[in-house]
Amino acid sequence: MSTSISRRSLLTAATGIGVIGALTACSRGGGGSGSAGGGGTGSGGEQIRFTFWGPAFYQEFTGEMVDAFTEAHPEIQVSLEPSEWGGYWDRLATQVAANDEPDVINMDGKYLAEYAGRGMLADLEQLPIDLSHVADADLDSGRLDGTLYAVSTGQNAWVLFANPAVFEAAGLDLPDDTTWTWDDMAEIARTISETVPDTVGCAGGGSYADLTIWARQHGEDLWKADGMGISADVLAGWYQWYLDLQDSGATLGATAMQEEGTLPLEQQAFSVGRAGLSWSWTNQLGSVRDAAGSDDIVMLRPPSRTGKATENGLFGKASMFWSISARSRKQEAAAALVDFLVNDETANGIQLLNRGVPSNPDIVASMQDKLTETDTYVVEFMTAVLAEISSTPAVQPTGTSGSQDVFTRYLTDVRFGSITPAEAAAATIEEVDAQVVTG
Repeated sequence: MSTSISRRSLLTAATGIGVIGALTACSRGGGGSGSAGGGGTGSGGEQIRFTFWGPAFYQEFTGEMVDAFTEAHPEIQVSLEPSEWGGYWDRLATQVAANDEPDVINMDGKYLAEYAGRGMLADLEQLPIDLSHVADADLDSGRLDGTLYAVSTGQNAWVLFANPAVFEAAGLDLPDDTTWTWDDMAEIARTISETVPDTVGCAGGGSYADLTIWARQHGEDLWKADGMGISADVLAGWYQWYLDLQDSGATLGATAMQEEGTLPLEQQAFSVGRAGLSWSWTNQLGSVRDAAGSDDIVMLRPPSRTGKATENGLFGKASMFWSISARSRKQEAAAALVDFLVNDETANGIQLLNRGVPSNPDIVASMQDKLTETDTYVVEFMTAVLAEISSTPAVQPTGTSGSQDVFTRYLTDVRFGSITPAEAAAATIEEVDAQVVTG
C-alpha cells in the first residue's frame, strides 16, 4: 500500500480522560494476557499489545509497519488495538484503571502528564531503544521532570496557510514571513476582507497552539508545573487580538466562527476560497490542498511582535508519541517494536509523513523517492523553521487535558461580547488552574 500525506484525515478534538482518577496501584504487568483488541500479527511465542489511534488508512499502514516488524522479529507477536481518536482516551483510561493497558501505547502531549505523572509509563532511556538519531528537541518534548516517557513520531508546527489566489484578487503580494508582524497580518486581513467579495482575511486559530506562540513572544509559557504559566495581562491581549480582528471585519463574525467549527474541512472558509489565511498544522497541508483543490496553498511562519523570525514563538510539536507501559511484563519486546517504528527505514517508508516529519535526517533521506511534492515542501519548511527554534514549551500539567475547551469557550464569549478580554483571562486561569492534579 502506498500512503501519502494527501490522504491524511484531520483528527477531531478529544474528550478528557473520564476514569483516570480510578488508577489502581496494583503491580501486575500490563498486557499480561495479550488477548485484547484486534487480530494479532506474527507467529512467534511472545505476544505484546499495541494500541494507537487514527482513521482507517492509519490502521492499514500501521498494520503494514507491524507486519514488517514481525518479519524481522518472528519471535514476537503483536496484537493490534486501533481506535478512532474520539474514543481512544476513554478506552485507554478504562484499561489502565483495570490494570490491563497495552504494552505499547500511542501517546499525545496533552495526556503525557496524566499518565507519566501517575507512574503508568516506563522510562524509555532505560530500555533497549536507539535514541541517538532523535533530535534533542523531540526528546525533550517527551520528558517530564527529566525522565523520557515518550518518544516523538515526528514534528509539526502551527503555522498560517495562505491562498495566493485570494491575495492576488486583493492586489496583495504574499508577506515576507521572516519579518512580518501582527500589525502586518491584521492589515493584510482587513485589506482582503474589504477588497474581495464574500471573503475574509483570516479564518481559524484561537487554539492552545497560537496561544502558546503568543505567550512565548511575550517571554512567557502557556504552562508551568502547577498550572497556567501565562499571565492574565498577556492572555487578555490574546483575547483582545481576536476581538479586534473580528471588529475590523478581517475575520468571520462570532456566529459564523461557531458554525465554521462544525463544518467538514471541505466546506470550511479557507477550503472554499473565502479566506486568504488560516491557521493549521504543517502536516495538514496535503489535506487542505486537496480540500481546496489547489496545490498553490503555501505555509507562512507566524507573525511576531518584533519582525524577527527567531522571536516569533514558533515551536516544534511532536505529532504524537510512542510510550511503553511501566507495568508491562514484556518491556524488552515492546522496546523492540518502538525501536523499529522510530528507526527502521522500511517502517518509515510505509508511514511517510503521516505522523509528522521524522527528526532523523537519514530516515527522511531514505523516503525521498516516495514523497509527493507537498511532502517535500513540508520537509523543507520544517527543516528551515526548526533551525530557528531555541526552546521547547513546558509540558501540560496533569488534569488539564480539557483546557482547549476552556480557551475556546471564553474566546467565544469574548467574540459575542458577553465578557471582556480581561474578565475572560482571569476566569480562564482560575478555571484551568483548578483542574490541575497535584501530588
